[in-house]
Amino acid sequence: MITKDSFSKINTNKKEEKKSSYLSRLIFSMVIKILIITILFLASLIYIKQSNENKKKYEQVVYNNSLSFAKIYNVYKNYLGDVIPFKNSFEDNTKLVSEEKIIYDEIKKENNGYMLSVASNYSIFAIKSGIVIKKGKKDNYKTMITIQDKNGLNITYGCLDDVNVELYDYVEKGEVLGICDKQLYLIFEKDNKYLSYEEYL
Repeated sequence: MITKDSFSKINTNKKEEKKSSYLSRLIFSMVIKILIITILFLASLIYIKQSNENKKKYEQVVYNNSLSFAKIYNVYKNYLGDVIPFKNSFEDNTKLVSEEKIIYDEIKKENNGYMLSVASNYSIFAIKSGIVIKKGKKDNYKTMITIQDKNGLNITYGCLDDVNVELYDYVEKGEVLGICDKQLYLIFEKDNKYLSYEEYL
């Protein structure tokens, strides 16, 4: 005859086995991911060391920002799961994130993008989450950064001062990117086509 005590012990044992099994799978998954990343890193080093020509090709691909982070992200997620399997445990609560949309008085087409009239010392928030794939200065547009989301959409923010992000940083939607003064330049681009602003602002 099964008593309440023995029944609760059986349930407790089953729960512990499930936890142990989940932990084992999680550790195994992490070890596999670390091994794959290590192999890719070592393969890159070996490739670079082979010749100066290989080194130049590698620099062109990596440092000229021609990598598609959207494709890398999707391949990684499809075959290895989340980039960080327990990412909720490591959330950075110090980041300033806002749900506020960009407020502008006027918008007009300029080159491949749009120039927005905004307030003085206006804080600019990321429209989409993604990785900073470009950062640099351009004469008429001050500091410009391009963020690529996981679907391959590139959003370029120009006319920025006091930029808070660096190249290859991961940026959350609503995170403060920097400050602009009266003007903000935006470009929306995907699959080598320039897009209209309506869907994103």
